[in-house]
Amino acid sequence: MKDKRETSFWQRLSQSLTADEMFHETEVQANRLGSLILLCSGIILVLILVLAVLGIFPLSMETIFPPAIQAIVEVLILLLICRWKKNDTWWLKYLLIIGLIIVYARLDSMLTHKAAILMVLPVVFSSRYFSRRLTVFASLFTTVVFAFSSAWGATHGMINLNIVTMPAGTEIIATGGFLGEAVENAGASADMLIRNTLLYDFLPKWLMFSIAAIISCNIARRGRDMVITQHEKDVANARIESELNLATRIQADMLPNIFPAFPDRPEFDIYACMDPAREVGGDFYDFFLIDEDHLCMVMADVSGKGVPAALFMMASKIILANNAQSGKTPSQILTDTNAAICSNNREEMFVTAWLGILELSTGKLTAANAGHEYPVLRRPDGSFELYKDQHGFVIGGLDNAKYREYELTLEPGAELFLYTDGLPEATDAEGNMFGTERMLTILNEGKETVPDHILKKVRDGVDGFVNGAEQFDDLTMLCLEYKGKT
Repeated sequence: MKDKRETSFWQRLSQSLTADEMFHETEVQANRLGSLILLCSGIILVLILVLAVLGIFPLSMETIFPPAIQAIVEVLILLLICRWKKNDTWWLKYLLIIGLIIVYARLDSMLTHKAAILMVLPVVFSSRYFSRRLTVFASLFTTVVFAFSSAWGATHGMINLNIVTMPAGTEIIATGGFLGEAVENAGASADMLIRNTLLYDFLPKWLMFSIAAIISCNIARRGRDMVITQHEKDVANARIESELNLATRIQADMLPNIFPAFPDRPEFDIYACMDPAREVGGDFYDFFLIDEDHLCMVMADVSGKGVPAALFMMASKIILANNAQSGKTPSQILTDTNAAICSNNREEMFVTAWLGILELSTGKLTAANAGHEYPVLRRPDGSFELYKDQHGFVIGGLDNAKYREYELTLEPGAELFLYTDGLPEATDAEGNMFGTERMLTILNEGKETVPDHILKKVRDGVDGFVNGAEQFDDLTMLCLEYKGKT
């Protein structure tokens, strides 16, 4: 049993140290605030001394000067300690609270009923550390210290006539400008002043102070809970961000990203890129050799964005690739992929896709389109233009959907440009879209034929158009240059 208690103690101590580390920055900020409060308190003390010298406060210098000087010295010592420790020591908060209470107690003893509100300030300040224990300590210490300061102030400070009990008809005449001496000369005893001060002045103010202390304790506890909750959220967000960064890298690795992709194949050159709107996206491209003479190319866009689209994208990419590797035609590849996705698609997501198989020896391109953007072709020594092929329905949208394929012949020097809707639908700050016509204009500027240079030119054109506006959709492009047999 003893071992369990000791283990529990060390566990609590470990948890406390962990909490102290968590709140370290908060404590340093609170210590800086405490230093500022001390500085203001010192300025107030100096002003009180000046006002007393000028006679604005009816207090004798013998009464006010010693405690005021002592309080000023205490403030300076505390400020030096704060500066020496750079507000970054665990015990400094206790020293600040104790110092503020004692300094304000001296003010209360000099001004008594004029400075009672100062009782609340150290307790309210202690709640800034979000430690209920510290606030309870400040409340109890304040109660004891201010009880003594009120008792001392009843006979040495500014006298409150409301707590003076005299026989009817007693006339109090101040001599020498000090009311306290007049009250004493009139027959008021020190015991009477102390008793009446504690009962009729300190006690009502202490009751109000207790309410403020309870509120401050609640604020400290609630504040601590909020800081811990925010810390947990920050940790969770950091974990999510780390996982999303990992997902971004995994998704990037899922796509062909080493260029030149086929350095030993002089018949063609190909380049592609994908820029997700979020950490991960739903667009994807793919290209791979089915055999030595057939190159398969895919450009696709999954509905939605973010993690769900990325997961659906990976599943769609794998299904498409598996069907393509089986030696099927483009139309059959899309048909079988659609059937596989529709068989288990409770979220009712879909994907648009263009898929083509290029026969490298002849340049014959057989392709099928499942609701995707029109491909762009450039004939040898000609201009880029849209090829408005026949669209089939999106993959995953309708079970038993069928797709038609078509054939094109690419002459040596011809180029194929594929993209997702994130390109023509890129939007500037005024809501204007980049558009297909602007895309064709940029493609036709100059005689650039290197695929990666073409994609860079288009991307630069998009960036210049949106001019820093937020990217709302994934932007994916692919360019193939067919060189033919050499």
